[in-house]
Amino acid sequence: MMKKIFIIVALVSFSIVQSQNFEKKDLMGQWMFKIEIKDAIKNSKDLNGFEKLAARTFSRLIEKELEKVQMIFDFKRDNTASITVITEEKTESKNVFLWKLNNEGLLFLDSINEDTEIEFGDTAYWVFEDNKLIPYDKKDKINSGMLMVKVN
Repeated sequence: MMKKIFIIVALVSFSIVQSQNFEKKDLMGQWMFKIEIKDAIKNSKDLNGFEKLAARTFSRLIEKELEKVQMIFDFKRDNTASITVITEEKTESKNVFLWKLNNEGLLFLDSINEDTEIEFGDTAYWVFEDNKLIPYDKKDKINSGMLMVKVN
């Protein structure tokens, strides 16, 4: 029993140290935004039971459409992030976010203006875990179904 407790404490400590070691230089560059539609539907607080059932019914169709769209976040040294949306028809890029890393290595994104149409549900902050940016809500729970992966 004591061995299990030690392992859990070690894993938690390692994940805290890893997120604290996340620095500005680690963030710089391009990150691909990914959506796992089934997880996003399952964990959505905006959909009622019937809406979740309907969304799950069409989840494969939604996944196929999402595969046609790439969203790339480019984090810059001036604490802004541009987003490039690539579709079959066009590529569009805008500077839409200000970003900040706090002392614990948590990443906060804030819209530059109210006209920004991009939202991440109830994501409060992002944490660097296993070379990915994982979104968390205000209750410190993972927002399953979304993440960012470093491109370069």
